[in-house]
Amino acid sequence: MRKNKISPMILVFLIASAACWAADLDALKVDFLQGNYRRVIFEGQAQVDRINIGATDELNYILGLSYLKEGELDLAQGSFRRILNNQKSKFKDQATLGLADTFLIAGQFQEAEEIYNKLITDQPNSSQKAAVLYRLSRLEFKRGNNQRGNDYLSKLKRDFPLSPELRSSSALEIINRMPDAVVKKTGEYSVQVGFFSNYSNASKFRDKLLAKDFPAYIENSAGGYRVRVGKFKAQKEALDLESKLSQEGFQTKVCQ
Repeated sequence: MRKNKISPMILVFLIASAACWAADLDALKVDFLQGNYRRVIFEGQAQVDRINIGATDELNYILGLSYLKEGELDLAQGSFRRILNNQKSKFKDQATLGLADTFLIAGQFQEAEEIYNKLITDQPNSSQKAAVLYRLSRLEFKRGNNQRGNDYLSKLKRDFPLSPELRSSSALEIINRMPDAVVKKTGEYSVQVGFFSNYSNASKFRDKLLAKDFPAYIENSAGGYRVRVGKFKAQKEALDLESKLSQEGFQTKVCQ
């Protein structure tokens, strides 16, 4: 019986196509890491429907993250859902986390919470568990449930003491446990975005806010330095600013 053989020309073409696709994907990864999200979207979306060597899920994941960074939440959800349609995808947990993030950013806290909890319930040993605990803490802080937010941070500290998420959360924990008694009532409203025991860290955080055109400044406080934004006579103006800062991913607190 005659066996079907792949001709040398077809084999060379397949190898060349695979190498080309890998190079394109690597280029998109570099663009993403450099913050060139619009370029990733432009180049990646042009490729997403092409026949490839099996990297569709990875491409959709990078696209989803790029759409997320650009605030295009519906398109981000579409990319993550395409991954989740493949039950055997290696990016299933990452895509689930990304999908929940779109709801968190949109302020749909109940939907986000359900997906986060389902992820760690279905996959108790998921590599995304530290990230989920961190996001659940942010979610509770946004709801104003500071105690529950700090409970999640305590669990993150206990279970994942070396996680990058724990380093990101250290300032948040201080902000949300800081007693209101140390805040002097001035009759003006401002938005607190950080509290640091080290002036250098406070200064770097202030500069980060200034780079985003937020009028940030540092105030001395009992035991550390507060980083605040704005000074307003009307509380509504402070609340409007708090909403903008929250959309940028900062943990916020309106103070008087």
